[in-house]
Amino acid sequence: MSQISAIILSGGLSTRMGEDKCLLSYNGKTFLQTQIDKFKKLGIEDIIISGFRGSGVKEKIIADDIMKGPLSGIYLGLKNIKNECAFVVSVDTPLLRESIIKEMIEYSKSIVFDAVVLRHNEVVEPLISIFKKNVLDKLSKYLDGKNFNVRGFLELINLKYFEYKESEVAFFNVNNKSDYDKLKNMC
Repeated sequence: MSQISAIILSGGLSTRMGEDKCLLSYNGKTFLQTQIDKFKKLGIEDIIISGFRGSGVKEKIIADDIMKGPLSGIYLGLKNIKNECAFVVSVDTPLLRESIIKEMIEYSKSIVFDAVVLRHNEVVEPLISIFKKNVLDKLSKYLDGKNFNVRGFLELINLKYFEYKESEVAFFNVNNKSDYDKLKNMC
């Protein structure tokens, strides 16, 4: 799996949560360490943490000085990866399993794409995706505009979907304290 990098998006301001989601605990580890460990288990060594304002990790941290949402985190991450593509995930999806990441990576090897995005039951998860570095020019131009919507950008590139048919619990996104309480009750 060393031919792919990983970008963990962690630059949100956590305004709905009220505290940094990277540092929330899940099964005895922070959300950030949970995501890092998944990629390491898969043999992915080039891991970029985009937007994290903390410390205490060995992986490369890239400050988000653009501050245009997840797209700027993806852009800055892609500019700093060592490989030609990267698995992109937000820090606040701790239930995402390594097996799903592995399946998506294997699927991406058999197709021509600029981005592969997970879709389950017609629900698109743009922050569980694989991006190729070749989108950097288009992404830079897009970020120069007024729209920073990930879905809007995806419409401009060669997008493929990875269709996932099993449990949707793996894509549970922790946005606020109520979501965090639900997560703790799932464990």
